[in-house]
Amino acid sequence: MTRMTREISYILLILPMLLTACTQTPDFEPYDGRALRIAVVGDPPDVNAEQVKFNEISFDELTNEQLSSYDAVIMTENNLPKAAEAKYADTYTDSSIPFFFISASSHIPFTVNDIEYNDSWKWEAGKSYAVGVLKSKKNDTFHRWGYGLYNDELTDESIRDVYSRILKTIDELNQ
Repeated sequence: MTRMTREISYILLILPMLLTACTQTPDFEPYDGRALRIAVVGDPPDVNAEQVKFNEISFDELTNEQLSSYDAVIMTENNLPKAAEAKYADTYTDSSIPFFFISASSHIPFTVNDIEYNDSWKWEAGKSYAVGVLKSKKNDTFHRWGYGLYNDELTDESIRDVYSRILKTIDELNQ
């Protein structure tokens, strides 16, 4: 076997392994923290976390008294236009639990009264897929989180990964 033939053979052996490694999706870590109770305005997400209870609520239930038994609130994509109405801004900014907005690239149309929600605030590749907000109990600061999709691809797996990371954030806040 000549040297060139041997080198080509090695390349042909290694090339399929490299190509396979590049096309695999990562193993996303499911949420494995403590039990959580999450209020959802919209349809509850499909997440593999038996210790998390999702309860569907309406906009009428967005009061401190009714939210006090939850660890967080999730606003689904279909409800974002209504969620951005000015009358709800104080609810999000004065809440003692975090709010997460799915398929929204920024918290601004939800927390600033003068900003109108439109398509420019929706998720698109290169932006956050979900955002979260919480006013700190200790020093009146405003916490914001952004969660992107793996490779900016809108797949069931990458969406479940975003929810797992949101649940981990909620768990960390309560420790």
